[in-house]
Amino acid sequence: MTHKNFPLFLGASVLALVAGGALAQDAVTLDPISVQGEEDPTGPVAGYAAGASAAGKTDTPLLEQQGSVSVVTGDQFRDQGAQNLSEVLGYSAGVVAETYGNDPRYNSVVVRGYDLQNEQYLNGLRLQRSSRPDYGAPSQDLYGLERVELLRGPASVLYGAGSPAGIIDMVQKRAQFGGDTNQAGLSTDSNGSGAAFGDFNRVVDDRFAYRVTGKVGNQKGEIGQYDNKGGYFGFATKYLATPDTTVEVLGSYQDDAPGSPAGVPNSYVGTYPDRDLRDFYFGEEALEKSDRQTANIGMQVTHDMGNWSLTSNTRYTDFDWSYANVSVGTPTGSSVPRTLLEQEEDVTAFATDLRLSGAVETGAVHHELTFGLDASRFEEHATSAFSTVSALDYSAPVYGVATVDAPYYAADKQATVKQLGVYAMDEVALGPWRASLALRHDWNSAEGANVTNFGTTDLTRDDQATTGRAGLGYVFGNGVSTYLSYATSFAPKADVDVNGDLLDPTEGAQWEAGVKYEPAGFDGFFTAALFDLRETNRNTDVVVGGVTRTEQIGEAHLQGLELEGRANLAEGWNLTAAYSLTHSEILEGDNDGNELANTPEQTASLWLSRDIQTGPLSGVTLGGGVRYIGERYASNANTSALDAVTLLDAGASWEWNGAKVQLNVTNLTDEVYVSAVGYFSTYYGDGRTVSASLTYDW
Repeated sequence: MTHKNFPLFLGASVLALVAGGALAQDAVTLDPISVQGEEDPTGPVAGYAAGASAAGKTDTPLLEQQGSVSVVTGDQFRDQGAQNLSEVLGYSAGVVAETYGNDPRYNSVVVRGYDLQNEQYLNGLRLQRSSRPDYGAPSQDLYGLERVELLRGPASVLYGAGSPAGIIDMVQKRAQFGGDTNQAGLSTDSNGSGAAFGDFNRVVDDRFAYRVTGKVGNQKGEIGQYDNKGGYFGFATKYLATPDTTVEVLGSYQDDAPGSPAGVPNSYVGTYPDRDLRDFYFGEEALEKSDRQTANIGMQVTHDMGNWSLTSNTRYTDFDWSYANVSVGTPTGSSVPRTLLEQEEDVTAFATDLRLSGAVETGAVHHELTFGLDASRFEEHATSAFSTVSALDYSAPVYGVATVDAPYYAADKQATVKQLGVYAMDEVALGPWRASLALRHDWNSAEGANVTNFGTTDLTRDDQATTGRAGLGYVFGNGVSTYLSYATSFAPKADVDVNGDLLDPTEGAQWEAGVKYEPAGFDGFFTAALFDLRETNRNTDVVVGGVTRTEQIGEAHLQGLELEGRANLAEGWNLTAAYSLTHSEILEGDNDGNELANTPEQTASLWLSRDIQTGPLSGVTLGGGVRYIGERYASNANTSALDAVTLLDAGASWEWNGAKVQLNVTNLTDEVYVSAVGYFSTYYGDGRTVSASLTYDW
């Protein structure tokens, strides 16, 4: 099999799984009223296949929703040994992860041509971050998560301003009434990382339970000078105040120190050995620092009123970050110029979502109605400064003697951003037919200014927009459903373009048609989707005078096919497989006719594991996977192409009397590949990393 045809083979395999199982069952007529699944959309799932999602804000099963949702269960990302959100989603259809290499400051995940680092949610509420400078973001340790959901396509009708490509929702571990559980463990990896962790659930009585989760350690990178010392603490309580009222409190605190690799000068790639460049340190330890704290406290209240229920979801976030990082410029011979970025961020955010849901019958038609109101307030104070650092000699590096010039650019930004939205949704069932219609109106405002040594920019603005979504579906009685949907999005941004003018809100629209299959004979979920997505006033980063600014490039158009399947098969087999085929094009501006950055034509992945349940190897689990990322351009200018890469991963574990030993290897063959190219620097993907853990459950 040729390297070029490999992703097509994986894609055909996924399609065969979908079609073969569906055609094997006889079609029957479904009852007119939707049967709601019993799966808790925020709770743990055994295996890889989930049938419910919290991202849609309703109890409608995934099979009957008119859109694409990927649910990555805790079992899956733990089996795969994922260390960050990018790795969690790396086996999902159409995802290009770590587009800046392994950068622990934030998780860069490209979906349908859009980087979703600004579209990340925790427990259904957005994790707010600074719009500019946007070098940092609130964090959430994976050990504190139960599952991760990727909702594809415009989601403004449910979540307000956002990307037309979708959102990522991280679901925190919650208190469970199933009984007391305990877990403690240790982990390490070949980079020298080490951590200790624990997870404890207690049922006090039949009305109150609580759970605490903690982790402390140091996550190191391939370059020895970069580490991330810190700790995470999460807690959750669940209180059944009355037979009809449930109150949950969810909180977390994370204190860590994520650093960012300086990158490699672009002109050095292809000139010097890749392995040497991948491991070389271009930074300056004496100048670099990072200290980040993220605190969240939230409450979710659900009150059942018979046919109607009221749900309230509220959270307060405090985010502080002090950061300094060295990056590289264009070298002259072996002399590499460097820049120091110093940044301080102080952010507070409050968000709430209140919704009323209920069922209404109008003759033979069943309606599931949802009416909601959500609001948020985001306050930030961010300072940043760029300074020239003395050059480093690549051929004979000397550290610890660098000098720093006075800042050539300094900024002090203060801004308050407010959002208020009201929305309504009707999900209709008539026999096997399904339909949905949703509308929303948002009011967004921003006040503040960005003061720099070049002048002051007023960030005050007011925006409002109406967005919507409509869908039509048909549910066959053999576990197959089909659908067609249309949705819109908008996103204002409190920033200015390269000319100092306020940015226009981006607007998106998408058509999507798909087929879903949920087999009756085993736990599994398979999807196939075609989409056509357009966005106007698209934002892109440009460098002006050594400072990253924003430019609006006009319109972007994407068309694609996505196939995805997850299944828990007989005799302990589990699998996840995905394939995507995407065409992207910029339709206006200087890059008219070019492809979008970090948007390969093809991606594919397959992970298969076997939990041996009988015989002398009982308790052993073996797994392996392959990820293919096709050739793509590094920027919208299409001047630099990134080669396609195929990566192999493997995992093995052994459980005995509550103890579990696990070993994972990512990039098994130690492929050297470029994951991103910036304006001055290139970033390599991670090499082979071996991780091991020991856990004990009782």
